[in-house]
Amino acid sequence: MKSLTKIIGIILGILGLSSKATSVKKAKIRQIDRKVKQVKDAKKAVNVKMKKVKKAQKKSNAPKKRKKIKDAESFLKDFAKK
Repeated sequence: MKSLTKIIGIILGILGLSSKATSVKKAKIRQIDRKVKQVKDAKKAVNVKMKKVKKAQKKSNAPKKRKKIKDAESFLKDFAKK
């Protein structure tokens, strides 16, 4: 009976289905998941910064409203004063 369990263990080990092999695989998967989480967090931070920068760009490039010119002479006088 013991020899049968040893043989089954060896076969599972060769196939990569033993408990040691699965624990190693799970550890690698956990490491990858941690790295993925770090990348997602960094991506969120970059997106927040990008939104702030784009908002500031839109504000700086906003068209300036000018007063309507009713009288050309009064406009020229005001313009000359400045």
